[in-house]
Amino acid sequence: MSGKSGYMKYFPKETCYPNQQDAMDKIHASLINKEIILFEGACGTGKTLSALAPSLNVAKQFQKTVIIATNVHQQMVQFINEARDIKQTNDLKAVVLKGKSAMCPNETDYEECRLKRENTFDLLETEREIILKKQEMKSAFENYKRSKDPALVALRDALSKELDVAEEKSKELRKRSCDQLYEVLRYDGEAFRQWLFEDVRTPEEVNEYALKKGMCGYELLKRELKNADLVICNFHHVLNSDIFMTVLNWLEKEPQDVIAIFDEAHNIESAARSHSSITITEHTVEKAIAEIEANIDQMPDGGIHNLLKILLNVIREIYNSRFKFGERERVGRHWYDMRISDPYERNDMVRGKFLRFAKESGFGEMADIQKLLLEASEFGAMLDENYREQYKKGLTGVLKRSHIRYAADFLSSYLVLSHNLNYYPVLNVRRDLNNEIYGRVELFTCIPKNVTEPLFDSVFSAVLMSATLRPFDMVKSTLGIGRPTCELSYGTSFPEEKRLTLSVSVPPLFSRTRDDPQTLQVIEEVLFDAVEQTKGTVIIFFQSSFEAKRYYNKLESRVEVPVFLDEVGVSSQEVREDFFRIGESGGKAVLVSYLWGTLSEGIDYRDGRGRTVIIVGVGYPALNDRMNAVESAYDHMFGYGAGWEYAVQIPTIRKIRQAMGRVVRSPDDYGARILLDGRFTTEAPNNFGKFSVFEIFPPDERDEFIDVEPEKVKYSLMNFFQDNA
Repeated sequence: MSGKSGYMKYFPKETCYPNQQDAMDKIHASLINKEIILFEGACGTGKTLSALAPSLNVAKQFQKTVIIATNVHQQMVQFINEARDIKQTNDLKAVVLKGKSAMCPNETDYEECRLKRENTFDLLETEREIILKKQEMKSAFENYKRSKDPALVALRDALSKELDVAEEKSKELRKRSCDQLYEVLRYDGEAFRQWLFEDVRTPEEVNEYALKKGMCGYELLKRELKNADLVICNFHHVLNSDIFMTVLNWLEKEPQDVIAIFDEAHNIESAARSHSSITITEHTVEKAIAEIEANIDQMPDGGIHNLLKILLNVIREIYNSRFKFGERERVGRHWYDMRISDPYERNDMVRGKFLRFAKESGFGEMADIQKLLLEASEFGAMLDENYREQYKKGLTGVLKRSHIRYAADFLSSYLVLSHNLNYYPVLNVRRDLNNEIYGRVELFTCIPKNVTEPLFDSVFSAVLMSATLRPFDMVKSTLGIGRPTCELSYGTSFPEEKRLTLSVSVPPLFSRTRDDPQTLQVIEEVLFDAVEQTKGTVIIFFQSSFEAKRYYNKLESRVEVPVFLDEVGVSSQEVREDFFRIGESGGKAVLVSYLWGTLSEGIDYRDGRGRTVIIVGVGYPALNDRMNAVESAYDHMFGYGAGWEYAVQIPTIRKIRQAMGRVVRSPDDYGARILLDGRFTTEAPNNFGKFSVFEIFPPDERDEFIDVEPEKVKYSLMNFFQDNA
């Protein structure tokens, strides 16, 4: 091991998996050329090490920092384990970063934490001032004893008064500072640094270390980030531009000093979307109006008060007028979408009514309104600064924020972007704690290139890896990757006889046919046969949670093994752990879930946790207004037809491929995958035309599909498990 050179010194295994050496060679060359690497590898390809080893070597060579990110907890654990293996033979300094809210011992929000931080720095500065004053007083007293100069008495008295003021200031600052940060700032950090980089420490381990010493683990980690070669974190640390810039400041780096690795990269777009959509609630507008009234004497004379009242009235008028019979009663504690804009035409009702009423009230054209909003935002920024000072000085116990500023900034952006086809305006409603309905306007981002394109343009290089990343052209288009790319794809290297993939020719489960009694009976019999013939656990993914619940009730009454249900709104962790326990002990159980739930990807069903996985139906996402708006945005940006393909078809097939990948997790593992819908069969293009999905799967995967009739599934499984169990 010690004789390894180049990037192989960061490769901790004795031998490579098939294709792994080739992948690392190509990734290494592409990193040096500052390319973006698109890397699809089936389970067992060793993607993490294939990306990490060359990245760490190039980073060392060019003085860069490697950031590896995921949105899946299980992958975070794997990164930590891989980094620990690498550290066995390398001086690797790794930091595992979690959000402040997960590590703050006082559970303080970001803004309040920032002000307490400022007060803590002021406290230390004041304490240094007190020490200096005491030294000056001592010096003045000693000089007076020698010279009896009366001027020194006056100096000592003046210093004494200054000391009293400083000590009072110190006492007040102490009440409004962070004790844990105070200890961090007084701590030289060397002992923590040595402890941190002796191993790859989890955030929980860092917190435990810090709390024993009365310190903040988050602040301790921040101080050491600049010394890290590798940062392990969540997607939001990189995809949220504000957080990413903060992390870069701690690293003392620029974006071009970073090699970014994204695992489960097929989720980047949806994750980025959540960071670029903006909202404002009816209550926030009310608070902004109240804040204006409280500061009416200082407000610039422009009518922002009336403008926000118009917005509030428009929101209320629209949702009250658009409730259909019985719809109001169905609104609960969760946000409920109401259409205010056609998903295809974008004729936004809120914007249209607001501008019409604003003009009728004498506010003039759009340019006049935008000027007024800018003035209001600037006034709100001044209020924000005043609120911060009041909190810092202890004049208020709670940190206030300017609602005027937020409302003005939101409305300014909304008026510009709500007609842009890349955004979709939605009005949501829900009930508050008093059971009253209130509204929220949301500007939903359909294609978040505004987040991803600048990121991939600015970093030194990046690796996007996933078991289901193809088609690469779609990834480049939707994420705005314009730089040269290296595109790598490796299929599974596990023995073919260890896996079985059946495409079962049941009638297509369209919404209009899935309730057909004959179809229901056929599916139920196939599921029963699959459970009966599987030597171990069975995972079944349905098209929806409703379908999952329906078949769960059927299975529970027919099979003689435990049947677990993954339900919407119920934590799946306990269900998953109970199911795993049975599988790991060699027992048999059934887990019933749905394709767009949390169990279809990012969960490792190794070591007997999954022997057969069944996908029932194609399982498209709910084609609601948001999905239609995304589809329309893709059509507009990439040409008619791209919408269905990019927004619906390919993401659905990725989900199915992820679900199929829950079984056969290592070279010695074995398992069966059953695709239960005629649209998956090799004859589907001839039989179902445009409704076929067979040809959307990558060629190497669909080559393994074996068409079977429903009644023959049990024989296929019987033979397979006789050969492998």
